[in-house]
Amino acid sequence: MNTPVAEIKTLLDELAKNLCNSMDSGDREKVLAFQKIFTETIAALWNSLEEGEVDLKLKSVSRLIAGWAVHELPEQILDPNHDEKVKSELKLFQRSLVMIDD
Repeated sequence: MNTPVAEIKTLLDELAKNLCNSMDSGDREKVLAFQKIFTETIAALWNSLEEGEVDLKLKSVSRLIAGWAVHELPEQILDPNHDEKVKSELKLFQRSLVMIDD
């Protein structure tokens, strides 16, 4: 993966913020669009990590994040009743980004 870690962290943080903000707006079309971008970005990053030589600790944390973003989030986001849970998980995701070394 050629993109610097700091840039990736900034991108993921921004995508998480956009998704949270879209849920606050109540516009479900926007929510689904931002969720799709978030999920696709994490899936692409995960595929890059899988192909490269990466620290096992980083790889295991990334696997958990990718699993949630790719498999659970797309289903959770369909029901507005899950918005608070999703926002909480996104905030946890954002806090976990600081554990990744630059």
